[in-house]
Amino acid sequence: MEIKRQYRPEIEGLRAIAALLVAVYHIWMMRVSGGVDVFFVVSGFLITTSLLSGYARNGYIKFGKFILGLLRRLLPSALTVMIFITIGSFFILPDIRFTATIKEIAASLLYFENWQLAITGTDYLDQNNPQSPVQHFWAMSIQGQFYVIWFVIVSLAILISKKLNISLKKVFTAVLLILFTISLIYSIYITSMNQPWAYFDTGARVFEFAVGGLLMIYIFNLNIHRYVSFILGWIGLAVLLLTGILLDVQGTFPGLIALIPISAAVLILLAGQNPSRFGVEKLLSTRPLKFLGSLSYGIYLWHWPILIFYYEIFDTSSVSLLHGIIIIVISILLSYITTNTVEKPIINYINKNNFSIRGFRPIIGLASILIIGLGSWYYYTISQASSLSVNNEDYPGVMVNAASYDSENFEKKELVPSLATAKDDRADAYIDGCQVSPGESEVEICEYGNTETYDYTVALVGGSKSTHWLPSLQELGDEYRILNVTKSGCRFSLENNNNIADDCYDWNTKVVDELAEYEPDIVVTLADIARSSYEEVPKGFIEQFEKLNDYNIPILAIRDTPYFSNDVVACLSNDGESDACSVEREKTISSIPAWEKLSSPPENVTYVDYTDYLCNDETCPSVIGNIVGYLDKSHMTATFNKTFAPIIRQDIESVIVK
Repeated sequence: MEIKRQYRPEIEGLRAIAALLVAVYHIWMMRVSGGVDVFFVVSGFLITTSLLSGYARNGYIKFGKFILGLLRRLLPSALTVMIFITIGSFFILPDIRFTATIKEIAASLLYFENWQLAITGTDYLDQNNPQSPVQHFWAMSIQGQFYVIWFVIVSLAILISKKLNISLKKVFTAVLLILFTISLIYSIYITSMNQPWAYFDTGARVFEFAVGGLLMIYIFNLNIHRYVSFILGWIGLAVLLLTGILLDVQGTFPGLIALIPISAAVLILLAGQNPSRFGVEKLLSTRPLKFLGSLSYGIYLWHWPILIFYYEIFDTSSVSLLHGIIIIVISILLSYITTNTVEKPIINYINKNNFSIRGFRPIIGLASILIIGLGSWYYYTISQASSLSVNNEDYPGVMVNAASYDSENFEKKELVPSLATAKDDRADAYIDGCQVSPGESEVEICEYGNTETYDYTVALVGGSKSTHWLPSLQELGDEYRILNVTKSGCRFSLENNNNIADDCYDWNTKVVDELAEYEPDIVVTLADIARSSYEEVPKGFIEQFEKLNDYNIPILAIRDTPYFSNDVVACLSNDGESDACSVEREKTISSIPAWEKLSSPPENVTYVDYTDYLCNDETCPSVIGNIVGYLDKSHMTATFNKTFAPIIRQDIESVIVK
């Protein structure tokens, strides 16, 4: 296969346009522009050129040399920006964002950020949730994964070509067409099913790189009349500039609609290969755009963390025209500085005569600085949190509202858990994989406590607001085996309507029968729903209680806990005053419990109402007994729930200990 390596100045201009589009759309519109898709097509074009030209020149391609060459080019700027983000996040971001940011910086370093965001269910531009300053590394992660995939694809095509004695061009074309078709079909499917996931899914993006590869194979054989080239090139640029404005790119990407910016990039590259007097390639090859194109990688890397830090420093979610221009100018300046003081010197240092581990010492040094910075941040935050030990005297939690507590001598202390770790201070069931996820209907039963010489078995059943009672049950003592039988977004109810997911209903139809095999002495679950729209106990609850009664299993039904208007940890982090983060009692807890409205409650149910431990006469505080009560709008922190242990133990024993 004939490979022509030639300098394409219009590609630098195209990169500049793509990078500026991404920055402009992020800063002023918080929309997806299609610029990243152009980067993917160009990457497919260039990396295919690099691999095939290397094979044509040497007769082989080496994985180690190929990967090290990429790391030599990509890591210097990326590591520099990540070090900046680590330092900036420590000083600028609130403690609440510590854990997520640490995880995402680590994921970005390992080229895993796209999957980290997909797993956590991030909506890339959802302004209702605080964005990570490293979130934009999702594209770099996909690109890094693609380079590995592409090496395998090219190697496979070379192997098939040799074994079957078929031209490499034909084999590689067939492989790319198959890859393009499979990836596009998958992209369309997964986008329709779960668009936020699809946005970060490598498989849903591979077809974009395949287009670049196919274009590289055939572009030198496509002779287009200069008039046609003139029209196609300018159409391509116009389509690229207008894609994000005219189409709902954010809500439908990648999928079929991604072919629009991809096609725009193809038209521009075709025009560049078949130049005309006033073609778009003349504009893209001008000195200013070529200059910006050489900085496009850095512009992309720098603009996002600067934007996120701007939001935090100025406590805003929008950017004025002047400030946006300043952000772009700063991004260009930092890119120029990084490129000329870090990237180019390191690339020049790691040359053909120094292409070894010793030669990579500058990159290893930058990576070490980043790792040390992350480790120091983590150690500082965790040590600050762990230095505050919970004890009954200073951190009584709900017991501060118990009649036996000496409330007159209560003193406010520093909060536990720390706001940096409160979001992750949740029941072990989440960590152990015992919380069944939405979409799944299999019943998962996990054992805690004394699992061998126990006297009693307590089963915790229901949704996530049942799960947050697990920590207090784990404190019951050695006499107890604890069963966790919970599923996210799924109450312990046999309701079957349009508001109930099919997997939730299926789970509920099976859970009682499977639980009964463990012969629990008591089931702990919720008695009702603390929502204004649920003034009565749902019939589906009663049906499940009756099914347990058929097995002679008693129930401790706990009145639901409050719902807050705002995320408690975020509120405490932003406001600093716990009183401002409380909720009025009457807005979340009905004065007449729904359970008391039942004319004939099930015989096997003992109903308990812990509201007075959680609320005073007027409000339900977010902090009780120096402990942060909730990790979001409704779920208790594990540390807080543990303080219920003496109370819930007494109620359980009143039922099962004869």
